[in-house]
Order: sequence, then structure tokens, then C-alpha cells
Amino acid sequence: MLGQDNLKFKKQNEFIIYQGSHGDKGAEIADIILPGAAYTEQNGYYTNLEGKLQRAYKASYPPGDAKEDWQIINDLAELINHKKLFKDKEELESSMINYINLFKKRNATKKNSDNIGLEFVSENIITNKIDYYYSNVIARASRTMSECRNEKINMKITANNN
Repeated sequence: MLGQDNLKFKKQNEFIIYQGSHGDKGAEIADIILPGAAYTEQNGYYTNLEGKLQRAYKASYPPGDAKEDWQIINDLAELINHKKLFKDKEELESSMINYINLFKKRNATKKNSDNIGLEFVSENIITNKIDYYYSNVIARASRTMSECRNEKINMKITANNN
């Protein structure tokens, strides 16, 4: 489980390895925990809602034994295969960008040869009501978010009593 803390299932006979930053629900059921950096503690690329790739820079460094996700996976590869996947982060990023560019070219060629553009499908998107202040592992670990959540609950109670 790579940073997955919102999965809802009961552990039975599975051997679970959790890699994450805050040790929430996923870590509670794990047999092995690999301490990973939070997204704010590692440089990375993220895809925004428009599908555009955006680069993000770390704001701080991971505490203690925590490592960036790519380093943990690279170390595991070396342990299992006696060879690292990438010599450094620059090689990983270069490989990723090259793959994305090849994928774009392949799809552009295919789109032009098929003479078909993007096809949009009309679809209803249904979302469950969530507790915004506890919507992710970092928010649940935050004292500030807990205080915000309590204020919201107290405000509802006070508003209902008037």
C-alpha cells in the first residue's frame, strides 16, 4: 500500500507492506511499515485536474528514517534484483519525461491516422459527503485541522440550539 490510508477492507490472510508518511489506517493493518516522505517533503510531478503535468518542490525534509518514495522503491529493487532501477532522481525524472513524450507522440500518430479526435462522454459524477477536515491522512494527523473540525461541530451544535 503506497500511501493508501482510505481503503476500507478487513485484513484476512494478506501480508501487507505499507509505505507512507503519517501511519494512518493503512499502517495500522500493515505487517511491515516503510517510512516515506510526505508530499511536502519530496520534489515531484503531479497532474492537475486539466491533465497537465506540474512540478512541485519540497518545502522541508523527511524526518528520521523516512525516505522519498522513489528511494524506497529503488532500494527494494536493489535488494530483490541486486540492481537499482535508477542511479539518481535525475535519471528517474528523465526516464519519466521521455516515456510521457513517447506516449504523446504515439497517441498523436494514432489520432491522426484514425482521424478521430477526443471523445467526451456525458456522465454523472457522484461523490460521497466527506468530513473535509479529516479527508486525508495529513489532515487527520494535524492538530490545526482537528481544532477546525471541532469548531465546525461546535458551531453546528450552537446553531441548532438557537
